[in-house]
Amino acid sequence: MFKKILISTLVLVFSVTTMFAQETTTDTTTTTTQDSNNATGTKPREELDQNFVDALINQDETLLINAIETGSPSVKALCFEALSKKGATSDLAIRTINRYVGYGLGTSGANSDSDVRYQALQAAKVAKSETSVDYISQMLFAEQETFNIIAAVQALGDIGSEKAVPALLFQLRLGRTQGIVYEVAVALGKIGSPMALGDLIDLSQDDQYFLAIRQAAVDAIKNIKPAAENNNNNTQQTTETTQQ
Repeated sequence: MFKKILISTLVLVFSVTTMFAQETTTDTTTTTTQDSNNATGTKPREELDQNFVDALINQDETLLINAIETGSPSVKALCFEALSKKGATSDLAIRTINRYVGYGLGTSGANSDSDVRYQALQAAKVAKSETSVDYISQMLFAEQETFNIIAAVQALGDIGSEKAVPALLFQLRLGRTQGIVYEVAVALGKIGSPMALGDLIDLSQDDQYFLAIRQAAVDAIKNIKPAAENNNNNTQQTTETTQQ
């Protein structure tokens, strides 16, 4: 009996010793791997992409454009963000922006594609080129991401072209979110087109929207010139052109 107890005790001690030895080996291996990664400069992909774009930002703008064309969606988005900071005003930059504001729409685009569109729209907002209006308007009819819709609406408002009004009214009537409707009202106020007057009047009196949104509609109405004044301005411009 005593012999059996002694054997059982020895087996238990051996098992516990083996378990601790395995844990120590695992911990040592993990620590060694981490130290090796740190020593070799291994970085997350996102940090590497950011460092790459940071290296290009003070170089010629064409390098950023080339990186947009050839890089991953993450690199594309970071490059557009860099263009926004630099002030994307060159013809090459604007043409690139126009091609990418709708990037990935109509496909099974991932979130990374959505990020590219967002950053391209931010760059368009900075550039304020009227050539971007048609491209941004087209994407507004198809875009599903709320933050991209808001970015597009803000860009169109800052550009200030009357050509953007149909796309803005589409989003206003769709009424997807209160935030979108608010931004549309602000954008229409910046543009000041009489085409939006009826919708803005309806919005200002619609109880389903927050008071801040209805006030934005009222402010937008104030920025729209009366039709008679617009006709007088058009007549004056026509007369001046004829005289010249």
